[in-house]
Amino acid sequence: TPLGNGHTNENRPVDSHFVTAVLNRIQGKHSLKFGGEMRIYREDDNFRSNNQTGQFSFDNTYTRIGSASAADVEGLGAFAAFLLGYPTTTQLVRAADYSEYSKTYGFFANDDIRLSKKLTLGLGLRWEFETPLVERQNKSVSGFDFTYTQPLEVAAKANYAALSDTILKTTLGLTDITAKGGLLFASKDTGRGLYNTPKNGFLPRASFAYQWNDKTVFRGGFGLYQGFLGERRGDVIQSGYSQTTTVPLTTGPNGGPLPVLLSTAFSNTTIVEPTGNSLGKQTALGQNISFFNQNPKVSKQARWSFGIQRELRGGWVLDAEYVGNHGYDIEITQNINALPLKYLTTDNSRTTAMQTNNSNLGGSVKSPFCTNPSGSVCVSGALYPNAGGTITRRQLLLPFPEFGTINGTNNDGKSWYNSGQFTLGKRFSKGYDLQFAYTRSKWIEAVEYLNAADSLPNRAIAAQDAPNRFSMSGFYEFPFGKGKQFLSHASRWADAIIGGWQIEGTYTFQSGFPLRFANDAFYLGGKISIPKNQETLTRWFNTDAFVSVLGATPTCAAFPTGSTNCASPADHLRTLPFYFADVRMQTVNNADLGLRKDIHINERMKVQLRMEFINAFNHPLLSTLSGGGANVSPSSSAFGTVSASNQQNYARRAQLSAKFIF
Repeated sequence: TPLGNGHTNENRPVDSHFVTAVLNRIQGKHSLKFGGEMRIYREDDNFRSNNQTGQFSFDNTYTRIGSASAADVEGLGAFAAFLLGYPTTTQLVRAADYSEYSKTYGFFANDDIRLSKKLTLGLGLRWEFETPLVERQNKSVSGFDFTYTQPLEVAAKANYAALSDTILKTTLGLTDITAKGGLLFASKDTGRGLYNTPKNGFLPRASFAYQWNDKTVFRGGFGLYQGFLGERRGDVIQSGYSQTTTVPLTTGPNGGPLPVLLSTAFSNTTIVEPTGNSLGKQTALGQNISFFNQNPKVSKQARWSFGIQRELRGGWVLDAEYVGNHGYDIEITQNINALPLKYLTTDNSRTTAMQTNNSNLGGSVKSPFCTNPSGSVCVSGALYPNAGGTITRRQLLLPFPEFGTINGTNNDGKSWYNSGQFTLGKRFSKGYDLQFAYTRSKWIEAVEYLNAADSLPNRAIAAQDAPNRFSMSGFYEFPFGKGKQFLSHASRWADAIIGGWQIEGTYTFQSGFPLRFANDAFYLGGKISIPKNQETLTRWFNTDAFVSVLGATPTCAAFPTGSTNCASPADHLRTLPFYFADVRMQTVNNADLGLRKDIHINERMKVQLRMEFINAFNHPLLSTLSGGGANVSPSSSAFGTVSASNQQNYARRAQLSAKFIF
């Protein structure tokens, strides 16, 4: 039971300020528009948490009798420890805070040229520039120095040379190690800006509209747009600017721990303050880190469309349009400290060779990052925090073995979207209105790596691709009551009963999003999808296409491990895409209906009664992007199933409301 459990009172004001000016001028056939703007985006995070004054956890360690279970940490034993003031763990946190901002400048010019009575051409150019993110007190990481040699490298090289490990030096071929790289900090190593931002943000626009006749219009356009690089892109990185102090427990004469008194918990302990940037490029050794790309590109998207609008008989209007876009220079994250691909196995089953390779990489050796690597612990201290006495061979094979995961970004991401979009609408007349819309589309992305060390992201169907979407909406006014077709001369009281009724509704059908195969698996071949009419909650896709525990041939137990772990090991070269175009989550099939009644009291006042049915036909949606989906773990007995308890939408809801309008 924790006291001071980290609940936050986070003061995080976000504000933006902008100034803009626009000049319009009409001259002959030209409609000119010029303008500019400047925006400032700010965010402050004054993190306040009650564990900054101490966090204390209590259990029955000091209050249970010797025969009691140590696992039974709840109940009166923990409360008794609290009353006695005997915390089991005691911590104090120094949290980081920040104040960041960036600025955006934009200028544009546009000319709409009326070439004839039927043809109008639009030409425009916009230029945008965004300053880099700045932390006002320079409390942020900026970049990463790839060439910096850590001072510990000399000792680590000597220790590695003295290490005797045939697997590491012969089988895996690692003859030497290095300790390169280090974090860069704002102002100390780079400018106040956390990175450099490009000034080539020229964004052309062009469009046309041609009226073929009184009922037909052709339209089209092209535009280039760009994303963000400043405060709207993300927050500062504050490695080194937070610190947790844990009060150590001492051992009593009988070998058990002695309690720390709540009243004097920190009196004999030195509170460790954050190092900030004082350690420079030696900050966060042995830890996971992130940094900013010092020369990022601005992600861009080219958008285009061409369509026709036609007025039909009876007040109907038809729109048909081709819409597409292509995104490029999209920012994506990559771990630059990933195991090189040459150490990954490519076997499509748990072969003996795969098991041997996995065992070799996961095995431990004496750490060259210990000042004395001859023992099982760093008897004279570690060259970086938490180095321990041993280290895995896998860690030593990394490009920067003195760090954990190193997340950086690049601009190798791309996307492609093409669609046909159709709408058919009936303008309100004769008491009703109807709108129909259908989109047929395909969305492909390359924004994710199958293997962290891949040189390029994998091109595959996008996570939000929905090739078919149909929707309709409308309302109908019943033709009864004053001013209507029937009973138009009804009395006031009769009209209050029979008049003013209206029914309305919406319906949406949409293809399910692609199912994400987050777990790598051994693919045996064949189609993964099954016909829609054969999809059930107990078999959503063809599990026989994979090695799994469900009894398909071969089974997991047939492999050298003899276990039921059917997933591919961590050191396996993944070739299985995350998404397949024909293996999807559940289709959206939803209808909402409503009934409305207006009761007019006089010309200025009325009462409106509504009855609404959300998900009127009670169609459950068991898998969406935000949750659910089929089980994709080949080691699970639920592989390929969808949980019926995982409904993501509301069950049918009926709601009543009344509103007085005046």
